[in-house]
Amino acid sequence: QPYTFGNTPRTLPDARWHGINNLDFGLFKNNKFGRDGRFNLQFRAEAFNVANHVRFGVAGFRRDDPTFGVISTQANNPRQVQLALKFLF
Repeated sequence: QPYTFGNTPRTLPDARWHGINNLDFGLFKNNKFGRDGRFNLQFRAEAFNVANHVRFGVAGFRRDDPTFGVISTQANNPRQVQLALKFLF
């Protein structure tokens, strides 16, 4: 209803975060062999957060705290690369 109290908390710790800027990449190669291409050896290369963009954590927001305004955490993972072989029969 208009002009009534809601259920939002007094402070929103994640309201001042930067947006997510993440880029993932995958590359797959199928190698068929055997009679009639019955077998398949698949090579996979996958990279997560390719550009290695950092997403900083929330800054300290209590004025009486010595870490006020200091960002000391990272909210996402750094670049990760994984390689895999998959045999399909």
